[in-house]
Amino acid sequence: MMPAESELTSTVADNSESRPGGIPLYVWVIGAAVLAVPVGYFWGPGAKALDLLPNLIIRLLKALATPLVVLATLHAIVTNDVRGRQGARMMLYYFINTTVAIGIGLALSNLVKPGLGADFSGLETTAGQPAPAAVKTEAPGLTSLLYMILPESIGDAFAKNNLAQLVVVTLALGIGLAKIRDEQKKRGETTYLIAVDLITIGFELLMRVLLWVVALVPFAVFGVVASNVGRDDFGKTFQSLLWFIAVVLIGLACQIAWYLAQMAIFAKMSPLRFLKGVKNVMAASFSTASTGATMPMTLRALTGPLRVSRPSAQLAACVGTNFNNDGTALYQAAVVLFMAQAMGAHLTPVNQLVIVLTTVVASIGAGNIPSGGFVTLPLIFAAVGLPADKIPIILTIDWFLDRCRTSSNVLGDMTVAVLLDQTHEEDDKQQTADESV
Repeated sequence: MMPAESELTSTVADNSESRPGGIPLYVWVIGAAVLAVPVGYFWGPGAKALDLLPNLIIRLLKALATPLVVLATLHAIVTNDVRGRQGARMMLYYFINTTVAIGIGLALSNLVKPGLGADFSGLETTAGQPAPAAVKTEAPGLTSLLYMILPESIGDAFAKNNLAQLVVVTLALGIGLAKIRDEQKKRGETTYLIAVDLITIGFELLMRVLLWVVALVPFAVFGVVASNVGRDDFGKTFQSLLWFIAVVLIGLACQIAWYLAQMAIFAKMSPLRFLKGVKNVMAASFSTASTGATMPMTLRALTGPLRVSRPSAQLAACVGTNFNNDGTALYQAAVVLFMAQAMGAHLTPVNQLVIVLTTVVASIGAGNIPSGGFVTLPLIFAAVGLPADKIPIILTIDWFLDRCRTSSNVLGDMTVAVLLDQTHEEDDKQQTADESV
């Protein structure tokens, strides 16, 4: 990882946790939720006017999500040097783990159906018009999926906030920039640094703005809790949220079991030894809710108790973390199905395949974005035709689940580091031989 990347990650980690008066954001969120309960109870149905607060936050997130995903993806590609067999192997491991995580989230959500008790179909939309009794989503065919992924124009992908098309375009641009960077390095030129600096500055600028929006989250929580308490069926909504939390936590537990199975089968490492080596890192990642803030501890645990070579540890924990968001992907898949069930929408298998594709590509761009799993949700909703107006209800529990999925993300990084180390020496020898030829 380049020095600029480390500094940026550290800055974001510090700013995302600290708030005025030194009070962490999650404390403000809890306080806002507690205060909203009596306000909503005594105001009654009139409290629905407070829906304006969370809806404005969602509009701001929609405006920031598209450029943030683009710049985050470009930044991850051009500021990190992922080449050779180890780089390709790492990306394959991350792709498999992310796909498994999404599959777990969808399977549990289809089985438990946590959103059935929360009826959002009769709520008002942001525009103040009644929502339809059941959200209707079109089921595109496989041929249509290919057209959805490839844009007619770059401007069209931005205008429609089409996440799949945006990532395809951005990956092409990022890989092209990386090729130019490598060619100029060989010739001793430094012109590429201008593009890298512009991308870094643009990314950091949008991150600063995003942190201001994230600071307004307690107001959104206050509005969404108060307006829902004012409804007669808030008890059902609250019960559904508890079921949703259970689905996510069980899903993350299943994902951790998948990591431990990889340790036992492919790395030939005792799962108990692995858990013992990562326990302090897991505690730190849960308390900070930041992959970047726990990175030094992650590296120490990998190179210390787990005896992973430094190149493999740095590749997975410093570079690979930009592309790995298994826990976040699982959470996003579960959120989409939860909200679809609450809105009365029926998502076909093809719709759910779209969720898989868009969630995978969203995880690429969400790595360095604070609360990235929540920021990119409106884009995933748009991909399957669901309105994003009711997403703020998730804000009431997101602060807790964010810590849980961050711990899963870090554990995924460490798992891949151990797996990469099994073939580290062989890949280095092969790469040296290829370069000599």
